Amino acid sequence: MRKLYYHIVNFLNKIYYFIKPFEDDRLNSFLFISIFLLLLFILRLLNLCYFDKSKYLTFLQRQYTGKLTLRSERGEIFDRNGIPLAVSKKTCSFYIRPKLIKDKKLFQTIFLNIFGNETGITKSDLKKAFSKNEKFAWLKKNIDGDINHLRKEAAAVIKEYMEKSHQMKPKLFDLIGVMPEFERVHPYGVGSSVVGVLNSSGKGISGLELYLEKHKIILGDKIIIPALKDARGNLYVNDPDALFLSYKKGNNVVLTIDANIQYIVEKIIKKYAKKWHPNFINVVVMNPKTGDIIAAASYPFYKYGTKRGKHFISEINPRFISAPYEPGSVIKPFVLAAAINEGLVTPMTPIKAPANYRVDDKVFHNEFHGENVTLAAWEVIKYSDNVGIIKIAQKLGKKRYYNYLKAFGFGQKTGVEIAGESIYPLRNYKKWKNVDFATLAFGHNIMVNTLQLATAYCALVNGGYLYKPRIIAKIINDKGDVIKDFPAIRIRQVIKPWVSKEMRRVLATVVEGGTGTNTKMENFYIGGKTGTAIKYDPRIRAYNRNKITATFAGAFPLTDPDFVMVVTVDEPKVPKNKLWASDIAVPVFKEIAERILLYEREKPDKYKYFFVGDKMERKPINQDFPYKKGYRKIDR
Repeated sequence: MRKLYYHIVNFLNKIYYFIKPFEDDRLNSFLFISIFLLLLFILRLLNLCYFDKSKYLTFLQRQYTGKLTLRSERGEIFDRNGIPLAVSKKTCSFYIRPKLIKDKKLFQTIFLNIFGNETGITKSDLKKAFSKNEKFAWLKKNIDGDINHLRKEAAAVIKEYMEKSHQMKPKLFDLIGVMPEFERVHPYGVGSSVVGVLNSSGKGISGLELYLEKHKIILGDKIIIPALKDARGNLYVNDPDALFLSYKKGNNVVLTIDANIQYIVEKIIKKYAKKWHPNFINVVVMNPKTGDIIAAASYPFYKYGTKRGKHFISEINPRFISAPYEPGSVIKPFVLAAAINEGLVTPMTPIKAPANYRVDDKVFHNEFHGENVTLAAWEVIKYSDNVGIIKIAQKLGKKRYYNYLKAFGFGQKTGVEIAGESIYPLRNYKKWKNVDFATLAFGHNIMVNTLQLATAYCALVNGGYLYKPRIIAKIINDKGDVIKDFPAIRIRQVIKPWVSKEMRRVLATVVEGGTGTNTKMENFYIGGKTGTAIKYDPRIRAYNRNKITATFAGAFPLTDPDFVMVVTVDEPKVPKNKLWASDIAVPVFKEIAERILLYEREKPDKYKYFFVGDKMERKPINQDFPYKKGYRKIDR
């Protein structure tokens, strides 16, 4: 290694002594260093002027130019009948550059003289803007008026100020300006849980507004306005006319929601919420034949046009998809439907339900106060008997029950186009203990959200077909041309059509003479199932009988359902003897159903009305629709 070093040094010395121009080594060193630095300078100059020219020009341009990014008009959202739920109202917003205005008193006088009371901008508004002394400040936003007229008056203010203050600088042409903006308004005032809201910057933060924005469906063209930038980074619009050009607005969206039914739902759940003070009340109304969501609401909800208070984030939360809960006995019809579909039982199969029924180390009790009974399978649902449904589930078996729960959509997201859906996956049946399996039969150890449950009930009563919940019907442009259709999507057939019909008959018995009799109507068959789920309380690490989630899931008119509705009431503050779904969820369901049937002018399926001369008469129809004869008997 040393030998190599010696040869290299010796070689360099020979070169040096061969080319050195001076005898003095110091002069030679200075010369060589100068030549080296000159070569570096030339290389750098070539790099700047030739090799990386475009890179440095772009960098220079960024230092002295900028851009102002705006959005054009957001698309509108309509209900299924064309009623506007969310529209963009064109307004004007004034901006000001306080830091550039030296004589603020003079500017204030000129501004108020020219504009007067036209804009609603007052002395205090101007003083507030001046006090910040910032590069840019909004003076007043969302002012009604002709933007071209306001722009001319703003130009007149700037011109007079420059003349009187003797400041004739180009950048002062942007002292004050008017920009077009779009304020989101909601003419019908309903649907905040579904439609969602925008933040102060005009961006969607919940519901469909957020979803449609993320998928670039509702947004218009992005407007980029060129501007000059000073050494401090201040932007100055060098072409004010660009602010007033027309750009393509966003597409409009037509929903499956019916604004009038949405109004009915919101009004009624607000009434009951004030009465019971629950954590929340959810309601979802669907068309079981298509999967269309006709109305969906969660109280407390944000009321459009009101001030956004400290509970605003909670009020825009769509709990009908974001708050899973243990549903209780509303799950029981799915157990029976699966068992009938598998040919294990018929609606008339006798089921022995002893007063006390042991599963491993847990004893379950029937609903007949210590009496051993025999029930027809359909009566197990009518009387909501836990022991009877456990025995039917045991006939079905863990694996088949698990597969049917999945087939009905439990444990999976519905895929609805609203941001915020939350679910709990189903535990695999191989991990179920026998006691877990027993409680799953009556709706514990499983979590659902309200929309999920409504979707499953649609499949239960519509002939057995699971549909994807649909809330967007189509996307249209301003001319009304359809850009994209969203057809109903049938996912799978879960149960046979005749089984679905039998389940409608079974559900009718719950209302005609079972746990849901408070829902009974004179002219229509209503069918459904109550569910009173005692809630787990983490404070006591056990189920607390004073805290319940009350649910009623049902369909109407039941002989050929056009509507499925699920009502969920979480932790109502009522006396202990009223902590039942039949006293809590059922009244809400009935009142909404009555209003919907009246609004839709549905034809009664319990009686047929006709005139005999001038007198109206009626005769009963579909009398054999609900099951009537069962096996209920006490076993001695």
